[in-house]
Amino acid sequence: PKGVINDWRRFKQLETEQRQEQRREMERLIKKLSMTCRSHLDDEADKQKQKELQEKINGKMTLQEYNMIHNDEDDEEFLQRYRKQRMEEMRQQLYSGQQFKQVFEITSGEAFLDTVDKEHKSTLIMIHIYEDDIPGTESLNGCMICLAAEYPAVKFCRVKSSLIGASTRFTNNALPALLVYKAGELIGNFVRITDQLGEDFFAVDLEAFLQECGLLPEKDL
Repeated sequence: PKGVINDWRRFKQLETEQRQEQRREMERLIKKLSMTCRSHLDDEADKQKQKELQEKINGKMTLQEYNMIHNDEDDEEFLQRYRKQRMEEMRQQLYSGQQFKQVFEITSGEAFLDTVDKEHKSTLIMIHIYEDDIPGTESLNGCMICLAAEYPAVKFCRVKSSLIGASTRFTNNALPALLVYKAGELIGNFVRITDQLGEDFFAVDLEAFLQECGLLPEKDL
């Protein structure tokens, strides 16, 4: 029995040593795998970040979306690059687009529809609906002539209400009216604009009013 007990103890000792060695080997493998995985994940994170930066530059992500994802020290550098690129794109769009520089007279209802629907979708169109004997008409005409020279990429037009089939009630109560269109959609509708500006106003007054409404681009763009 004594020999059996010693053999049993030796067997248990070897079994314990084997388990300890196996545990050490497993820990070594886990550590190795963990380091490998972390390195791979880091690489994937870098690739994803580069992809997001490129998408941001290409305009596929909004600035708000990007800021929600990243708040790192290199954000400021990226934003500077992004602003510079966007400013350059806007300059190219502004100077490569059609230049109008005058107020166009619309002579029929059909011409009115063509002006709204057939102009390039990026063109901002402002149409003054008028009659000569309406208070404020002369002021608005003068203002549009001035603004057409200062905002050559904006198309300024005017049309008599009688040519587009407006009723006498509309002519007497809604004029002078200023309608603003872009891509065929009405985005600004100011009937009897004299209620906001008075009957005697200047180009700077109309300009400030339209900029307040977000309907004129900044001059420095």
